[in-house]
Amino acid sequence: MPKAESPRDQAFMVSVRDIARKPGAHKPHARTLPAPAVLGTEVIGVPEGSDLVLNLSLESVSEGIWVSGTVTAEAVGECARCLDEVTEQVVAPVQGLFVYPDARAGDSGDEADVYDFDGENLDLEEAIRDALVTALPFVPLCDPDCPGLCDQCGARLADDPKHHHDVVDPRWAALDALIDKEALTDKKEN
Repeated sequence: MPKAESPRDQAFMVSVRDIARKPGAHKPHARTLPAPAVLGTEVIGVPEGSDLVLNLSLESVSEGIWVSGTVTAEAVGECARCLDEVTEQVVAPVQGLFVYPDARAGDSGDEADVYDFDGENLDLEEAIRDALVTALPFVPLCDPDCPGLCDQCGARLADDPKHHHDVVDPRWAALDALIDKEALTDKKEN
């Protein structure tokens, strides 16, 4: 028994019966969809259910349907330096060839933007996922000049720009301990 598709699965389906197998025919496709689960990386991604704004052009070509345009979404993650929350507007270019079941894509060797479809309906989810995930920043930052966290104690350096730790060479640590001990003895005697 085939699996029943949920309304969310149907959200990314687009009927192209009116332009299929009519090279040169095209139609615009603009709509807002809920984001699917797991749309990003561990560091930054588009939250499930948030808005994906599509602005696409669907054009019939001899091999199938060429899809081009943009998808816009808001990504949420954490700064790679200070771990504060980062929100970033992402506008990703979408493009791909949805080939007819009986057509063969050219022998270009580049199959990255080639998708299969049933000849009547496009499932845009994979093309949108490919476009958005590759457009997300690899290292998200709250600010390009974010100083990050102190590597000694974890304090936010943006809150205290003069934050520092006196680092003692371990070879001198024993001498520093003697000096501290002598200073305590002098205080007690006075």
